[in-house]
Amino acid sequence: MLCRKCGKSHALVEDGLCAACADAAFAALKAAPGSRKDEGERPLPPPLPSAPYDPTARFSLLRSPNGFATAAVVLLCLVIVADLGSVAAGVAEYRFASDLASGDWSGFSESDLDRVDDLYTLAGRAQMLTLVAAAIGFIAWFLRVRDNAHALAPFGQSKARAWAIFGFFVPVVCLWFPRRIAHDTWQASADGLDFSRKEARVGSIDRWWFLWLLNLLLGWTANRSYNDAESIDAIKSATGALIFSDAVDIVSAVAAILFVRALTRLQNLRVLGRPTMDARAA
Repeated sequence: MLCRKCGKSHALVEDGLCAACADAAFAALKAAPGSRKDEGERPLPPPLPSAPYDPTARFSLLRSPNGFATAAVVLLCLVIVADLGSVAAGVAEYRFASDLASGDWSGFSESDLDRVDDLYTLAGRAQMLTLVAAAIGFIAWFLRVRDNAHALAPFGQSKARAWAIFGFFVPVVCLWFPRRIAHDTWQASADGLDFSRKEARVGSIDRWWFLWLLNLLLGWTANRSYNDAESIDAIKSATGALIFSDAVDIVSAVAAILFVRALTRLQNLRVLGRPTMDARAA
């Protein structure tokens, strides 16, 4: 998949730009949408009374999101690998617990039980490390595309810039703030493109967001059940819940990857679609 502009280097997203062309294209654009180089800098309109932030902030510059998108996708792939390892360890423990629950002690050995527990513990630590790394990479990308949306539509953002970070962690508001920011970002990025791309945001964003919320709920419930389990039957049931939770986490990570690629591609298309881009990048 070659760069849509130079046709030589590998594009970072489908129908997008390579790293060099993306950096050049985004750097050539200024905060004031539609301004031409020979028209000089035009000041942004005064802030609306209801605006929760200053539209003339220094973050109103368009910058390529491709590097952050690539990092986020790679880290999310590592999350999937860690989840697959956890599923494999969980299946081994579930089979072990099933044999003990049915009264089949013929293949039981304490060393086997310790090995399965150690494997599950190691898989859990790998999940935690990859999750933290992926969260950092995803939020860095999320902030970059939100900043670009602010540059494209200074008054089109309903949430302040800081919520692109803290919106994932503050109780209660974390249930809808990131989704709202994602919708605002998509709308600003899709402005001027064909209508079907605007409509696609509902599936891309909501699929990612609701799977993420479901994954959080299932993960919290399964881990609590596993930690509280004492009997063999309880351990078996809790392990099955953890396996299902890990499977949902894999689907959630895939949805996040598709969302990252879709929104990054949309901003690339928006830059490529600007009539002054080629002249200003030259």
